[in-house]
This record gives sequence, structure tokens and C-alpha cells, in this order.
Amino acid sequence: MLCPETWNFEPLPHYTAILHLDVMKNANAIALVKSHYFNHSISVVLPNTVTVPQNLHNCLSKDTDYYRINKLHVSDLLNIEFIEAFVKKGEINLLTLENKIDLENSICVTPTGYLILSLLTDDYQALGLEGKPSVFSHKSHTRYIVRIDLTNENFIPGKKNYERIRIALEERLTQKFDVIVSWDPPDISMCPSSIAAWFYARNYNVCLCCQKFSQKIKYSLTIPTYEDTCNNTDIDFFEWLGVFSIDGDLSTKREDNYANTYQCPSPSIHVKQVQYLQWTGFFTRQKIQEVYNVLKQYILSRDSLPWISLDIQGFADSAISFDLKEHTFLTDGDNSYTIVFHPKGKVVIRRNLSSNSKIKVHR
Repeated sequence: MLCPETWNFEPLPHYTAILHLDVMKNANAIALVKSHYFNHSISVVLPNTVTVPQNLHNCLSKDTDYYRINKLHVSDLLNIEFIEAFVKKGEINLLTLENKIDLENSICVTPTGYLILSLLTDDYQALGLEGKPSVFSHKSHTRYIVRIDLTNENFIPGKKNYERIRIALEERLTQKFDVIVSWDPPDISMCPSSIAAWFYARNYNVCLCCQKFSQKIKYSLTIPTYEDTCNNTDIDFFEWLGVFSIDGDLSTKREDNYANTYQCPSPSIHVKQVQYLQWTGFFTRQKIQEVYNVLKQYILSRDSLPWISLDIQGFADSAISFDLKEHTFLTDGDNSYTIVFHPKGKVVIRRNLSSNSKIKVHR
């Protein structure tokens, strides 16, 4: 491991990317949603909204259950029945729970069909499979990443590569993992809980998990407007949005902490109320896309709204963040993005890229 007495880390700047788009030409926005696999929370801010759209509640109350599987042996994820039923059909999402990504082994299965192992050096070397040093482990190579494409047409029992990986995972990776898993079936007639039944039939302890919902309403509030231009107001607006999501009340000035002394940036307007909604749990990228579509239609039907926002937070200890890009908690831990919908048919996307960036090390 890197030793803090030996290494001097230069902090990273909080690196983000902001993109302005036409909401009706939303290919880039949907591509972003599809690239972020492991979503932990959904937050929505609705200014000047008395009644939350029912279809927003509906899409986040149906088929959002997920499951905790305790002491999973990784080799069971190579079961050809499992691959054919849940990896090649529909979209599976599986993620190690309660492991520290920079200090412990972790695994995940992406909806694109990759099994990813993030392993400490000793476990990686004992495994005997080909991988790459973590981009965050520097010259010390404290962690390695192994990627296995479960959807490869040649990855089947009897083939040399399959058998080599199966033996390695069965005989050399003895650690068992607590994971969460969800599955979006390819057809609405199929039940998402089928994946839980598959694990239960193999004598795993399967626990049903449900999303948590919270709601805050703030009255008589000054909020920033969002001008549809690429300028410094982007930074001010997103800073205000972040503070609001923590504190929830920026209409008065108190002296107890930063959030309560923060002042609304200009330009601004006064609104009668603001709704803040948050769902927490484990959300698939398909579910996020449903929420995106609901909010897009809502803003287009309510041209009196100044804006609405959708914020997606990933798991801090996920092995990856966007696409298959490696993630680290050591530098930042934040893997998230925010979409702001403008009533004139525009969207602004802010993506946090800090946890994909290497830290600078000096000795």
C-alpha cells in the first residue's frame, strides 16, 4: 500500500465537464445515462411545483427492488445458465457492497456484460489471470484490474479460455463477496426477481432491498435562474444546487455553517416553493433513462418553470464509474452527473470526472 509517511499527494482539482444541448436532440444525454452503471441516488429539484408529477413517482415505485447476496463465490458468475439468462438477455447490475475500493478486493458485473475484478497485488498474482495495474497504484502496483467479457461467443464451457478462468476463480480466488444485484429483463412479461430466484436455488442467502424516498418542501425562496449560455454562471448555479441539496433552505442567513451563510447567485427570481425529492438505493441505467424522459416531458409541458434538475450519484466505492473507466475513492470518490432542464427546450449536463483522474505523487 502507499504509505502516507513516504508519499506526498498533490490534491486534484475538482474536475468537471459541462455540456449544453438541445433537449429534443438528446442522444448525448442518453449516452451519458447509459454510460453510468451503478447509481446510488436520484435527486430531483422542482421549483414552482405544488404537485409532483404522478408518473415520476410511478416510474420509481415499480420494479425498483434489488437484492443482497451474501458470501457470493465469484466462480458462480461463470455459470453458463446464469450468463445466458441474465447477462446476455436484459441487463444485469452487480456490485460489491461495503468494500473499500482502494484497500480491498471488489467485483462488479456491468450491464454491458463485463465481469470486473479489482484485486490487491497478492490476490492478483495468486489468481494467474491476465490483468492490468490500476492506474491509481502508480509504480508500486498495489492493485490490478481483470476484465472478463462474459458475452464473448467463445466464452463457453470446454473452450480453453473459459476453463482457464473458471479454474482460476474456483481454486485460487477463495474470497467470498457480499454484493447487491438487480436485473432489467428484456421483456416486460419477465419478472426482475428471477435473478433472486436463481441465486436462492443455489442456496445463497438472498435479501430483498427497497429504495428509500425522502421529500422536502421549502416555501418563499430565492433561486438562481439559468441562462442558456456557456459562461461562469454555470459554476455558480451548480454550486448553489449542491448547497441546496445539503441544506434545503437558502432563503435566510445564519452564522452556524457554510450552507446557511451561502447567498443565492445572480440572476435570481423569487418562487413560492421548491420541491426536493430524493430516492436512495440501487438504480439501473434503464430506470434513470425513464426518469430522464419523464422530466423532459414535464419541463416541455410547463413553460412557466424556470428549470428543473436531475442529479445522479454513483457509489463511492464502485470499481468503475463512467463506462469501464476505473474509479478511486482516494482522490475524490464522487462519480456523479447532473442534468438541468431548461423550459426553452435545452439541457445542461455537468459530469464529475475527478475520480477517473490520476493523483500526482511526489517523493
